[in-house]
Amino acid sequence: MKSRQSRRDRQHDDDERHGDFASPQISTLFVTRKPRDIFEGVRAAVSNIVRGSFYGVTGLLASPLTGGLGGGINGLLMGAVTGVFLGISMPLMGFILSLYQLARGAISTPEAVKGFLDCKVFDESSRTWQEYSLNDDIEQIKLAIKAEKSQSNNSSRRRVKDTEYYDLLDLQIDASPSEIRAAYRKKAREVHPDKVDSSMREAAERRFREISAAYQTLSDPKARARYDNSGRPGGDSELVLDPYVFFAVLFGSEHVEPYVGELSIASAFDSLLRLSRGNNPASFESLEDFKATVGWNVQLLKKRKRETEIAIHLRSRVDDYVEGFLTLDAFRDSCYEEAVTIAMEASGARFLLAIGPALVTEANYFLGYRESVVKWRGPVSNLKRKMLKLGRKVSMYKSILHTAKESFRIISSECPQNLDQQSELSMACLSNTMPLILEMAWTINYLDITTALSGACKKLFYDALVSSKEERLRRAQAVHILGTQFYLVGLKAGKDVVPSSVDEIKDRASTAFAESVKRGNAE
Repeated sequence: MKSRQSRRDRQHDDDERHGDFASPQISTLFVTRKPRDIFEGVRAAVSNIVRGSFYGVTGLLASPLTGGLGGGINGLLMGAVTGVFLGISMPLMGFILSLYQLARGAISTPEAVKGFLDCKVFDESSRTWQEYSLNDDIEQIKLAIKAEKSQSNNSSRRRVKDTEYYDLLDLQIDASPSEIRAAYRKKAREVHPDKVDSSMREAAERRFREISAAYQTLSDPKARARYDNSGRPGGDSELVLDPYVFFAVLFGSEHVEPYVGELSIASAFDSLLRLSRGNNPASFESLEDFKATVGWNVQLLKKRKRETEIAIHLRSRVDDYVEGFLTLDAFRDSCYEEAVTIAMEASGARFLLAIGPALVTEANYFLGYRESVVKWRGPVSNLKRKMLKLGRKVSMYKSILHTAKESFRIISSECPQNLDQQSELSMACLSNTMPLILEMAWTINYLDITTALSGACKKLFYDALVSSKEERLRRAQAVHILGTQFYLVGLKAGKDVVPSSVDEIKDRASTAFAESVKRGNAE
């Protein structure tokens, strides 16, 4: 009896947490999940009022119309009654639920404030505040990525460039190694030259060689992956481009990868390449099919992995200062020396100016609420943090519009009307747009790096594997020092940077393309 009662109590707690106390219909129409704090309660309340008003007006107008079309005069009258009922009940229900959500948000606010100050993270699925472990997170991510890739490779929707080798062995494209071995043995026995007439031996030998080549390729995981991506060697194959290598070489981000991870612009191109590869058409029958086609879940996990790996690097970078092995001056000097080294690389100053302010604002935001006795420092730091992201987002949109406008002007005024007949002149003309496109890509990178570092710093500062509150504060202080030195050195080095010419950009792009193709075909 007690065990059943405890289960009912736990179920009641879960239902209240997720808002499942209401019927599924109400939970679908209105926001009923437990608000995190008063601010989320206000958003839920406003949403419920707007939804209730919309449903009421829609029911009031649509019910008589649909009733009249389906049932004549009687249907019109019944529809009118139903419409009046919906017009009154739905806004009323929205108003009641809005009050309820406001009350729940107010009740949850003290817990939210305590969880925030205690450096806990809010779990959206359970709607509770929990401790976060950086080490546990990275292990969970690796297992999840491995499972996603395994599921993708074994999926019946797997896409390949060419199916000839699979057809030779009568195999599905998701065949397992054991199925490949069994199919080869069966086919080899059927077409072996020693088992046919002498008049058919030459054709049998040719067929046997083809089957053997198919088996040798499909039985080797690396060779099979190359075949799936590029097709049969010597046939109508294509170069395999690794977008991560291409953009790393193009921007020179391999020198600062521990701080920025894999750029999201590379992930976007990787998804586009997934759609363009293979003979099997992409499935758009449902949202889940589309996500599977472009590797949506894997991309989300990679984004989470990127932030976590940056956080782990930052932790190792500041550990000597946090644990007292380096003095403040010694740590500051080491940060300055690292920044100078980065500034000497291609695009180093740009990366320093992207990384530095992001680290400073995130550290100030964390310290403002926990270290300072000045109550307004936290909100002000949070505002500056949001303004940095907003400014970089605005810069990105402005750059996109400027690039589109100037590229159209160059193409329409400087390029020949018939691009096909004057290919050399056309390519020279189109290459004039490359500096614009590269500058636009940099604004995208600035926003992307800011977002990634924001997530990474939160993981670093909220990591539960710290000995004390002071250790958390020293981590944030060290990140602030690191970001300040990066920004100062980047600001000084950026003044001496000369914009790249078209020829320099073309050379860099050619090098990046060669390296990416080399890596892509090797994997």
